[in-house]
Amino acid sequence: MKNRIQISLYAASPARRSWLSSVAKNLERSTTKVIATLEARHHVASETATQILVADIATPAEATAFVRLVDRSPGAQGTLGSVALIDAPDAHWVETALGAGTNAIISREPNSDELRLAISAAEAGLILLHPSSARSLASRFIHPQVALHEDEDENEREELTARERQVLRLLGDGLGNKEIAARLAISEHTAKFHISSILGKLGAASRTEAVSLGIRRGLIPI
Repeated sequence: MKNRIQISLYAASPARRSWLSSVAKNLERSTTKVIATLEARHHVASETATQILVADIATPAEATAFVRLVDRSPGAQGTLGSVALIDAPDAHWVETALGAGTNAIISREPNSDELRLAISAAEAGLILLHPSSARSLASRFIHPQVALHEDEDENEREELTARERQVLRLLGDGLGNKEIAARLAISEHTAKFHISSILGKLGAASRTEAVSLGIRRGLIPI
């Protein structure tokens, strides 16, 4: 008889927690533990339970926290696996998440069959990717010259200042302009200026992309 699966289910929104919990409860031989923050997750393992973390990721801060958690969570008892529910992640984040040990990356609106496949992959130590994630990641290997030029462009870009690195890390923690300004004792205008400079130096089109690039380049520790 197969072991039961113990699912630690993270979602920041109460509505999302309720919905995902209802989907997870339809899975055979599974029990769920619903948590509100990634940092609150505890390793509650038993000899008969395989632990799987299922995280609903809606913001750059949650994406960063998820990678950090997976990277720092080697399995103890049972087999520890992880599933990320995230929409349209960029290739840099997908690569970083897989490198940290993530097993499955699927959309934030999975049906029972999709979630079951993702959890089965995590339980078996396999990799399962949503088609969009697989394509974005594969393009970096199918077109190596494009990836090479991207890396060369990154190396040629101007380095971030010490203050900009601080701001980037606070962006990774999910802080807004006012919160960053208060944390660093600077004006909100100055915070906006630093963020604009960071986007330009990293060649990022958004804060989310800047955080992903920051993780990839080691500017945001995981």
